[in-house]
Amino acid sequence: MPVTEIALCRMSADVTMDDPELRSKLAHARAVMENFTQRQFYLLQQVEDPTCFYIIGEWDSVDQHVNEFIPGSENQAILESLKDLMTLEWLLHLDVPHADLPLPKTDAEREKIIHGGMLLCIMRTFIAAGKKDRYQDILEVNNPIMQQHVTGGKIGNGWRIDKWLDKDESFLFIPWESSEQYLEFKASWNLSSFADFQQYVNGVEFKHARILDI
Repeated sequence: MPVTEIALCRMSADVTMDDPELRSKLAHARAVMENFTQRQFYLLQQVEDPTCFYIIGEWDSVDQHVNEFIPGSENQAILESLKDLMTLEWLLHLDVPHADLPLPKTDAEREKIIHGGMLLCIMRTFIAAGKKDRYQDILEVNNPIMQQHVTGGKIGNGWRIDKWLDKDESFLFIPWESSEQYLEFKASWNLSSFADFQQYVNGVEFKHARILDI
């Protein structure tokens, strides 16, 4: 099964996403990765901190990415060209293919999402030791309930493969049609259905991002 890469990058001081040099080099990087994998890649700008952006891609395996692509000459040239424009904050892999994530599958869908204002919530959860199965049970019960309120696509989730210190991490991807839809849900959602949630986790990061036209 293919794996999903998600990486968080931060633009250097005085660099913005409107910078023509940055956009050109990111577009080239995306083209190189798509050509290597024959799969789609996405760039998304974070809402909470617009100096950050995500790269979400798909690989045949972690080995293909880490041992075949990353050391390769094309990737090393890309990293060299971007070193003064951005830094990599973190990079990891999830056990889920793009087919099961709320990402555009065609160029037409990509254009529709870019111009339609879809807001993708990226929920990263750090699971308490030994509580992965119980947390998974909670997801299976509550995701269908949340899905009733999410009309931007199907909620997707995956587990981190390359775990740090053998600690489990879950990623949930929630596609809101707009920021207004998300805010309406946030104001009305009854969190009592997640009452057991906190005892199974060590922390949660909620971030939101929009797909870039790059």
